[in-house]
Amino acid sequence: MKVTSVTAVNPVQPVQPLSAKAYAIIALVGLAIGVGLLLFYVYRVPKLIESGVQNHVFYLLLIPWALACAAFLFGAMRSYARFTHRRLGNFLELGGPVVLFCLVIVGGFKLVPPSPETFDLTVRAHSADGSEPIITSGQITIDLDNDRRSKAVSSSGEADFKGVPAKFRGAIVGVLPQVDGYKQEWHHLEVRGTVLDLTLQRAPQPLTRLTGAIIPPPKDWARLRIMVDGQSGEGKVDELGRFNFQVSGTDGDTIRLKIYDDTKLVYDDFQTLPGPLTLTLHSK
Repeated sequence: MKVTSVTAVNPVQPVQPLSAKAYAIIALVGLAIGVGLLLFYVYRVPKLIESGVQNHVFYLLLIPWALACAAFLFGAMRSYARFTHRRLGNFLELGGPVVLFCLVIVGGFKLVPPSPETFDLTVRAHSADGSEPIITSGQITIDLDNDRRSKAVSSSGEADFKGVPAKFRGAIVGVLPQVDGYKQEWHHLEVRGTVLDLTLQRAPQPLTRLTGAIIPPPKDWARLRIMVDGQSGEGKVDELGRFNFQVSGTDGDTIRLKIYDDTKLVYDDFQTLPGPLTLTLHSK
């Protein structure tokens, strides 16, 4: 009977050109560079987001981390790895530190996918005095550098802007409200998310002068007080029954005019600004 002896052959380990200590130092240097770049990335995130290059810098961070891992495991620890891939007749084989280097790089890309190049921004407006918590009319304009866009405010109180470039995340943008009864002025707001909250100040009421005369001139003209319903000011009458005083409103507005003889109401009717009006008092 013939016996054939079989000798186990260990896989050939790659020859390390440097000592384990040298590879440990290389790994430590790579780690220090990676930590430094990471601190820089965290500190500069707002500026990077504003310029739209935050993802490019993040992927650059992967290189020193991958080098540090590969140098430590395959140089200092004497580890070994092999990766083989066949597809449609193509053959790829990677061995040694390059396997871990590629795994770290690819893993970083998969773990943090690139953010979308654009996002949707919603602007919601309300009055500063709380009288209108949701403003459902008007138009909002935003200034995106050389791109100025305007959108109408919907019945739900929102102006939606689609496809805003990602570089405006964290940036200051100009917002111009055009809403009746409110100041039309630019607001400069920071885009912290996908919603901008816009606080609007009431616009001062326009003023005009109401003129006219009471026919026939009242004998007790000194006691008459002329008032516009809903307004605090009042006018006086002279001996000829004439009046001329300032009221809130614009030409063409309709007001409710009241005249009192001391505390007694002697006239109550609607009139159109600015006059001149010819009034006849109610019978006493």
